[in-house]
Amino acid sequence: MCSEKEAVMGDGIKSAEQGEVPVKGYLNEDFRLFHNTDTLGTDVGVHFHTFYKVTFVKYGAGSYMIDGRLYDVRPGDIILVGINVPHKPSFEAGELYDRYTLYISSGLLEDFDIPECHIYDLFSSESGNVVRPEGKDTEHFVSMLERIDTETRSSSYAARLAARIGIVGFLIETGRCREESALIVPLRLQEDDKMLNILRFINENLSEDISINDIAERFFMSKYHMMRSFKNAFGCPMHEYMINRRLTKAREMILQGTGPAEACYACGYGSYSAFARAYNEKYGVSPRRTVKENVEYGTLSDFLPE
Repeated sequence: MCSEKEAVMGDGIKSAEQGEVPVKGYLNEDFRLFHNTDTLGTDVGVHFHTFYKVTFVKYGAGSYMIDGRLYDVRPGDIILVGINVPHKPSFEAGELYDRYTLYISSGLLEDFDIPECHIYDLFSSESGNVVRPEGKDTEHFVSMLERIDTETRSSSYAARLAARIGIVGFLIETGRCREESALIVPLRLQEDDKMLNILRFINENLSEDISINDIAERFFMSKYHMMRSFKNAFGCPMHEYMINRRLTKAREMILQGTGPAEACYACGYGSYSAFARAYNEKYGVSPRRTVKENVEYGTLSDFLPE
């Protein structure tokens, strides 16, 4: 099985050390399952995917920032990240981190005719992004993931279908676990909580023509101090984050049938020509040529692999 990093890194990526935010990544199937064990830590900045991501922490302890909310996580936790939701894992180098990670396309869930309300409830940040099964249930989830892994590698009859069914079953069990469990994974506050509030403000106001100056004034901060603090907290420049967040949201809208001009203004751009130039630079195609049936299924934009 290739590593999670190998699966998403593609041509045209520039290193974070060069001051650029990586923007290319690939998921060419309707799902991928990774099982990674290492002590490398997670030296990645805030990023997002245009697919669903589920991580099961088999061993290790750290934190996960998801959509401006910070969670402490520990072994047995199931982390749910929705499409286009910014997140940032933090696990220290030198400490063992053993996890299963599932990348799931929206197409897989559509194939099984799962109601959108169920998907929204499961991955909604308002519902809580971390599910903590009771101890006795942890091995059950591990067994389900191991079975999915086995089917993925197998050449047996309908093995791929069995793996897909297993993924849907895993999601259903996760939703039921959160619904029935009395264990609540609390949010954690920290010193840079203002940065989390700023990130949430950006995410919630993508349709507004807000500038970095506007944000600095709203949060009573020096513009340059705020920009430095944002990059230190999330690993990418604020300006780059805002551009990529808006463009990713616009692409999602266009693929779902929204007209390019409508998507442009809905994502905070005041000029269609400026939007089209930025969009073409990021995706290598104009907004008007991004037609759902002509886009290679599963080609995804991403900041960083974890």
